[in-house]
Amino acid sequence: MVFIELRIKNIQKPRFREKILGYIIAEYSIFKLGLMCYEDIPRGKVFELFTLVDRYDDYPLFRYTEVEGDAGYGTLLGQTKYFNELRKLIPKLKYYVSPWNTVLSLISYVEGKVFDSESFKKRIAIKDNKFTRGWNNFFTTFDQEVFESTVKKIGISFIVKVI
Repeated sequence: MVFIELRIKNIQKPRFREKILGYIIAEYSIFKLGLMCYEDIPRGKVFELFTLVDRYDDYPLFRYTEVEGDAGYGTLLGQTKYFNELRKLIPKLKYYVSPWNTVLSLISYVEGKVFDSESFKKRIAIKDNKFTRGWNNFFTTFDQEVFESTVKKIGISFIVKVI
């Protein structure tokens, strides 16, 4: 069991708009925790965690999503422990954790789509941004069904503290 805690300010000014392709792995109230994969160098793949505010429960657990919203930042504790657990099951996994445990959070005007496994494969085949290229690079070296079952094996206790 991995304990992950998000500390986020109640009122914050959105910094910019971001579109993310991710996989939802945990939830707490209206907050969702997701895993995104992006291309850092050509044919590269780096994993990072993100959070989003899902007021209407549009994004279910263990589903792929393409979400766009106003971005802010929060502090996410326990990221390294989660990635170490994931690395035990998926060797050679590259991940990034900020030295300050800062994480991107989609905080307002969140809209997007939910994909099943088959439609997600079709979506990442387009390769129109760094997230689709990252997921495509990852799934060329690792089976998608095995990835989904592996992520489900890791127990996550996700807590949010609004300050």
